[in-house]
Amino acid sequence: MGKPTNVLVEFSPAAIRGKALPTFVPGREMAAEAAAPAKVPGFEIDASFGAVPMPKLVPRKAAEMDPFDIGPEFSVDAAPEVSNYLVRGTIDSDAINEAGVNFDRSQGIVAVYSDPRIQPCITCPSTPPVGTAANVANLLGVPLLARRGMDGTGVYVAVVDTGINLPYLNAHGKHPHTDSAKSWVPHAGLVPFNIPVNHGTMCAYDVCIAAPKCTLLDVAVLQSTTPGGSIMDGLLSDAVRAYSFLLRIMLAPHRPGDARSMVVTNSWGMFHPSWDFPPGNPGRYMDNPNHPFNRIVGSLERAGADILFAAGNCGRDCPDSRCQGYTTGGIYGANGHPQVICIAGVDITKARVGYSSSGPGLLSRMKPDLTCYTHFSGSLVYPADGGTSAACPTAAGVVAAFRAKFPYDRTNIKTHPAAIHSLLEHTAEDRGAVGFDFDYGWGIINGRKLATITTLTVMEPEAVVEVTEERAPAVERVEQVEAAAAAAVAELAKV
Repeated sequence: MGKPTNVLVEFSPAAIRGKALPTFVPGREMAAEAAAPAKVPGFEIDASFGAVPMPKLVPRKAAEMDPFDIGPEFSVDAAPEVSNYLVRGTIDSDAINEAGVNFDRSQGIVAVYSDPRIQPCITCPSTPPVGTAANVANLLGVPLLARRGMDGTGVYVAVVDTGINLPYLNAHGKHPHTDSAKSWVPHAGLVPFNIPVNHGTMCAYDVCIAAPKCTLLDVAVLQSTTPGGSIMDGLLSDAVRAYSFLLRIMLAPHRPGDARSMVVTNSWGMFHPSWDFPPGNPGRYMDNPNHPFNRIVGSLERAGADILFAAGNCGRDCPDSRCQGYTTGGIYGANGHPQVICIAGVDITKARVGYSSSGPGLLSRMKPDLTCYTHFSGSLVYPADGGTSAACPTAAGVVAAFRAKFPYDRTNIKTHPAAIHSLLEHTAEDRGAVGFDFDYGWGIINGRKLATITTLTVMEPEAVVEVTEERAPAVERVEQVEAAAAAAVAELAKV
């Protein structure tokens, strides 16, 4: 008898076909019944998690595509009849092996996936800071950006982390806009922007260095959900739920004055392969593009969000202890996703910090993409705003600042995330080897050069992804999927 291991179980539309669609209240999670799907041996469902829809990715026809589009050749189809859904629970570790977990596909079960622990990328707390947030602002050209109207105005920045304490930010000179209604917490008792000061508050502060007038969304994924875990633990399944929530925001109709751009910053990840399923298992996360989280990250980017992830803190010179000495494994999972901007770290002297993870990425080899500043005195949550934890939101602030001038427009391929991603790489300040390298990516994000841009051009003749449904029908379809999924899980309880 092994130990309980966290997993995600994915069901196909066949499992909900013919089920009634109950009334769905937008923004409210549909709770699953406390019963296990009968055909996954030993599976114990987590009744608090609910059922999360997974929209289908549909290849676009060549006739629909502009030859100068940049990005993957897929669109998002959130129709109930084609979307799968996920439930969370535990299974005995002895049931997991290289071949996967045994289950009955005739019951509509698609796969059983890893649900590893995730933790923030903060490290080397005893090392003194190098420089200050003011130095970072100067290096990024924040005054120049502000004079061009690039200050984050009208841009959502979702800080996916431990939660934000707004009074602390205000007391330390940061006064961003906030939107509690578009924020997300994993369980009752947590209030967005009123969460104890911790890692997420540091990240929010660092966003505001370059984007002081952005609208923060508090997405408190890294709250302890595992027995014996720290207050900065989370499960990847909570991130799946949070990203599903953000996807609904991007697909929803926009009223006049609503933000149309979203930047998502993620300063967390998985630190060691032992946190995942064994190599070869089809439910593995770290190198599996079909894992539900890797798929929903791609869906959110296709819906128009700019997504940034920290590279991680398993660098060869000063690795985090959680890396267990393993510094040659590359960049795991969504941190190295081809549709995200992966951020490595340098100090204000532009030297790579020793803990910054080097590539390649396991999902996309050429990672990290860019580098940004870290290990400076800023929020004072810690002696130094450090780790790639600080580099990532600092870079996200620059992206949000730029988006204030060039907001996302689904009808304009030049504003799509893939095009902005390419622009950031082309304007970066090269460091290390000439061109791309596995330490700095394409170089340090260059706010000064971005401030000089007056028009957008397509940098590479590839293909871009665009959400093809109209906004209102799309969000209604996502809501229908969630409602249908909840009804199906309830039915499973009767089996």
